[in-house]
Amino acid sequence: MAKTETEENTGIVKNRAATEARILEAARTVFARRGYDAAGLREIAQSAQANLSLISRYFGGKEGLLTALTDQFVLSRREGGLSYPPQDSLEDEIYNYLHAKLRDDLKDEEIVRLIISRAAIDAAFRKRGAVHMDGKADRNFRERVRRLQDNGEVAPDFDIDLLFSAVMHVSFSVNFFGAIIGGRPDAEIDALFKGFATVLAEGLPVRG
Repeated sequence: MAKTETEENTGIVKNRAATEARILEAARTVFARRGYDAAGLREIAQSAQANLSLISRYFGGKEGLLTALTDQFVLSRREGGLSYPPQDSLEDEIYNYLHAKLRDDLKDEEIVRLIISRAAIDAAFRKRGAVHMDGKADRNFRERVRRLQDNGEVAPDFDIDLLFSAVMHVSFSVNFFGAIIGGRPDAEIDALFKGFATVLAEGLPVRG
């Protein structure tokens, strides 16, 4: 039986999505191995088993590849589930959230290093990445704090976005400069997370 036009279009979309996924995975591998500047599009295309021209068509070139990888990375962090159960206090929730983000960053250390190093020297890339810095808490964190609000553990007018911003500043500083770059011992990292969790849980103002 001949395929309908809708079925053919669906097949095309699925094939493109599969090709884009292979190209992104290949780009991530090549960028991690060679660095952004030394990475070649031909090597990425060969690794993805894709036509070289598709990189420009789908992503607009190497800059577009890195932007797409960054978007994919941020989306997975903001929308993916948390690996630990809900906690009974805000302090414990912050503490466990920080550790969860550290595990994520260590697992994806290559892409974390790539994004941060590129953002440090490339103003255009930094500007494109600013769309992710909207000052809003991610869905997972917001749901956890709202649960604590429903249970009476957190004030109903507590500023969740302000708290999240502070938590992410701590996460970035400790994870990147402390763990990834500095290689600080696990006990020191844990002590930092405990201290910051206590301060953040007790010290932030409610929304005015």
